[in-house]
Amino acid sequence: MEERKQTESVSLRLDSKTWNKIKLFAKKQKVSPNALVGQILDCHIEWEVNSVAAGWIVMPKPFLVELFKLIDKGKIEKTISDLSTHMAKDMNLYMRGKHDLESWLSILRARAQRSGFNLTEYDDERVHEIVMQHDMGENWSRYFKIFYQNVFDDLGVGTEFDYTDNTLVIKINKNSEFAWHK
Repeated sequence: MEERKQTESVSLRLDSKTWNKIKLFAKKQKVSPNALVGQILDCHIEWEVNSVAAGWIVMPKPFLVELFKLIDKGKIEKTISDLSTHMAKDMNLYMRGKHDLESWLSILRARAQRSGFNLTEYDDERVHEIVMQHDMGENWSRYFKIFYQNVFDDLGVGTEFDYTDNTLVIKINKNSEFAWHK
C-alpha cells in the first residue's frame, strides 16, 4: 500500500483569472483544484527551477524530428557517446544534488513528462522496465538508447535496451550491484 504524503494547509493569493483557469483545467482532468495546484508546484520544483541552468532547452518537436532525420546515424552515435556521461552527471548533480540511479530516473521521468512523451513502468522481481514512447523517429530512438546506456553504465547499473522508430525500452536489472529503492 502506498504511503500517504505529509501535507500542510497553506493559503495563497492568486489572480482571479489564473484561479479560474486552474479550476477549469482541474475539472477537465477530473482532479480537485487543490490536487492540480500541488501537481503544478511539484513539476515546477522537480523540473522548471533548475532545468535550463542544467542545460535543457525547449525546442519545437517537428524541427528536432526533421533535424534528426538529416543526421547520419554514425554522427549521432559518436556525438552522444562523447557527451552523454559528463553531460548527464552534470545535469544530475545540478538538478538533484547527487548522481545515482534514483536521481537519474527522477530526471528521466520529469523530462518525459515535460516533453510530452508517454512513459510506462513495469516491475517484477528481477527487472524494472521503462517504456518511453516519443514519436520522433529511429534516429531519436538511437540517440536515447546510446545516451541512457552510457549513463546507466556510468552508474554501474545493468541494463538492456530495445527500440523501435518511436519507442525506447529500458530494462534495468534489479540484481545489479546497486541499491534499488523504488
